[in-house]
Amino acid sequence: MSDLKLRLLRVFGLLLALSAGLLLLVLGATRSVQAQQRAPQPTPQPLFALPDARRSPPAASRTLALSDDNRTLVATNLLNNTLSVVSPSQGRLLAEIPVGRDPRTVALTGDGRLAVVANRGDGTLSLVDVNAQQVTATIALGGLWPYGVVLAGADRALASLQGSDEVVIVDLAEGAVTARIGVPPAPTGLALWGDFLYVTHFWSGQISLIYLPQTRLVATISTGLDTGLSPTIELDASRGVAYMPQTRSNAQNTNLTFDTIVFPVVNVVQLDTLTYVRQRRITLDTADRPVNMPFAAALDRFQNWLYVANAGSDSVSVIDLDTGQALANVRVGSNPRGLLLNRDNSLLFVHNVLDGTLSIVDTRTRQVVDDVPISDLTIPVDILLGAQFFYSAADPRLSANHWVSCANCHFDGMSDGRVWRGFADGPRNTPLLFNLLETAPYNWSGTWGDLAGVELKIRSLQAGTGLVEGQPSLADLHAGVSLDLDTLVTYLGALAGPPGAPGDADQRARGRAVFEAQGCADCHVGAAGTDFQLHDVGTGDAPTERAGPQFNTPSLRWLRLSAPYLHDGRAATLRDVFRLPGAHRLTFKVSDEELDDLLAYLLSLPE
Repeated sequence: MSDLKLRLLRVFGLLLALSAGLLLLVLGATRSVQAQQRAPQPTPQPLFALPDARRSPPAASRTLALSDDNRTLVATNLLNNTLSVVSPSQGRLLAEIPVGRDPRTVALTGDGRLAVVANRGDGTLSLVDVNAQQVTATIALGGLWPYGVVLAGADRALASLQGSDEVVIVDLAEGAVTARIGVPPAPTGLALWGDFLYVTHFWSGQISLIYLPQTRLVATISTGLDTGLSPTIELDASRGVAYMPQTRSNAQNTNLTFDTIVFPVVNVVQLDTLTYVRQRRITLDTADRPVNMPFAAALDRFQNWLYVANAGSDSVSVIDLDTGQALANVRVGSNPRGLLLNRDNSLLFVHNVLDGTLSIVDTRTRQVVDDVPISDLTIPVDILLGAQFFYSAADPRLSANHWVSCANCHFDGMSDGRVWRGFADGPRNTPLLFNLLETAPYNWSGTWGDLAGVELKIRSLQAGTGLVEGQPSLADLHAGVSLDLDTLVTYLGALAGPPGAPGDADQRARGRAVFEAQGCADCHVGAAGTDFQLHDVGTGDAPTERAGPQFNTPSLRWLRLSAPYLHDGRAATLRDVFRLPGAHRLTFKVSDEELDDLLAYLLSLPE
């Protein structure tokens, strides 16, 4: 046989071998695929496959709830620590039932028999038998500041813990928390749709998605770095979108004027992709008029109208979503924070939390047809009026053109977590307002010896005409100069902080030892953690020849709730306080373990 024929036979054999191998690979792959198809497969996570709105209508946390037959309406009364039971058809209060402290939202079973109340003040849920008009159980949630609550079936509730940064699942029959889900800071409003739980974050304006079958946080998105005051969320199940009443804070503005501090908005999120749709944002100051603190929303999905409660302006904006413009602006009672439509959308119930009333609006005429007292208020009148002043932008003495209120930065006495750039004496970090009577003087520069100095803030920052007649100087502002100013000061002095976080007792003891050894107690004295003096701690921006700027010694209580730190917020975390240049720097002075102990002690305060 010639060499050529031999080479051809070898090539042909090689091709046959390759073909056979390829055929075996294909057959093997086919059998593998068939085997996989026959084997049980995990169900893909339908994280963005939205539920059927007809079978699974959404539910949202609110200050009021209505039974399926429209006969029973319940509303929380944070001033009285009660739950009101109201007959909407009769327009009258049926009962006012004591619950826990500072109740914020309520969920109601469809038959109207069981109400579940989130009590922010004592960390509990109250289970209320509506027919018997009594609390049948109180469930401790093991966390700080419960706010939103929704029902997932008759025996399970979901609640947000605003101060503990978690959402809990509660077995109502067992009276116990069955799962805890960590989320970003300040979870507040809840909306449940099928297996999806949407969570708002009060100060950041973020929205989180929790997938309940896996009890896990799936995603968190932003609605803008400058958004916040985000207490509620309203879902449109027909169109797959969420509406979020919020406030934009213009903290980076270096030339603050009353009408450039905050802006009222309703932001829109597309739920199937969980994306913020900026071009659909409703800017209420142009769609309607200048309003303060949009707080709650109710959707008529058939008319495609959105009702927005403006808590600081004592009004409701009626927005036509097809045009993005207001159809009406309805005046209601003091500080409306809850909205709810009846089953045929003919009536809108507006919960005015700071005067204990329910405004009933005829949606055809967009007029208030009844104002129903739903709470027999028992708190001192000066506290009540002071709260109305604090949260209001409707009174021209407090704010020009309904634009800004004290509560925009200090809602519930908290800090908005922002550093405001536009103050004459430099950037200023928003402080907490808890237990103020123990920490005079006030503000970072210590220029107010009396809380009545807030009058100057009202006149400058909020452009109000003021609660004092004439043009008072700081020296003129003290108790007795104005009855209305006294009531606001009384309310400010009544804002109390939550209990401390106990943590590990041994670590706290070690941390306290570090605190004392490093001389921290020289300035941060006693239970309040302040010596009431001004100090140059090396963090000023414009030191003079002899000394740097002087700053008021801040209290060390509730540090876990007041990030960022230092007068200008340059320390994003408490650990950063001890790493940055200045008098607080502990680098190379203490070990990492000692610093950990110190942080644990500080973050646990007050003791």
